[in-house]
Amino acid sequence: MDAPPRVSIVIPTYNVAPYLATTLESVLGQTFSETEVVLFDDGSKDDTVRIAEEYAARDPRVKVLRGNHGGAAAARNSGLAASDPRSEFVTFFDSDDVWEKHALETLVRALEASPDAPGAHGLCRCIDSHGVPYPHDILADDMRRRVAAVGDGLVLMPTTAPTSFGALLVKNYITTPGVSLVRRSALQKVGPYERSVVPCEDWDMNLRLARLGDFVFIDQVLLNWRRHDGAVSLVSKRWRYAYDETRRRSIRARENTAAQKQSARVALLSEVLGLQREALKMLRGGAFGMATKRFLRSALLGAIWLGIPVPRKG
Repeated sequence: MDAPPRVSIVIPTYNVAPYLATTLESVLGQTFSETEVVLFDDGSKDDTVRIAEEYAARDPRVKVLRGNHGGAAAARNSGLAASDPRSEFVTFFDSDDVWEKHALETLVRALEASPDAPGAHGLCRCIDSHGVPYPHDILADDMRRRVAAVGDGLVLMPTTAPTSFGALLVKNYITTPGVSLVRRSALQKVGPYERSVVPCEDWDMNLRLARLGDFVFIDQVLLNWRRHDGAVSLVSKRWRYAYDETRRRSIRARENTAAQKQSARVALLSEVLGLQREALKMLRGGAFGMATKRFLRSALLGAIWLGIPVPRKG
């Protein structure tokens, strides 16, 4: 029997022909090569599949599967199901991002050194559609400056600390899945990506994994995160529903310990109070329309605290 890959790299694809070759070069050119690459195409209409199959013909580590347009969560789940069940680690890589050359080796070594951690993650920087870093990009600094819900309040975490469930309740500091590596055994415990919370399915998954233990934090840029004008807006109804539902799940999950449930409530309350402070500041500045929107947003989040179901997206 062939030796199993140590790492399964699952890459959902959908109409990414302009970027896929660059992404695959960064993945296949890693200093750590005990890998398989599962490309699951989600119904592309451009040359994505042709490019993927050209790489599969040249490199036996690559395999290509095709499906219908079921969305990112479904594509990741299907790609994982098609991966080698014997691999020790898994990463879900976006099909237009670019790894630094030592990224995977760095992630693997971090998990080898911390056998109880469900996963590890590093930092990333933003690049544009041409692969050029954005000037004055502060994403890595923002990911490094982690705040966690601990006890009855929020605490700034040192860079030497891992990324805890309490930190991920405040913000998804892992940001994008390709900057992290997780144990297959941990994924088996928490189950597949939740389709109902797209496009916040990554945050939901990270929270579920972090219930099992802290993520190893690597204070190093490992990935270049490609940002597009067509990305889902953070003010869209779809995004807001997904965000609110993820918040609700973080509090109501049966898997929560008492301490985890308390941390989830603290993180939510902190956000509600922050929105109300912003609204009051806007009122004092005469921005009545914006202040009203902040108050309404705080009320919707406060309803989650009371156990009121999140309204379905339109």
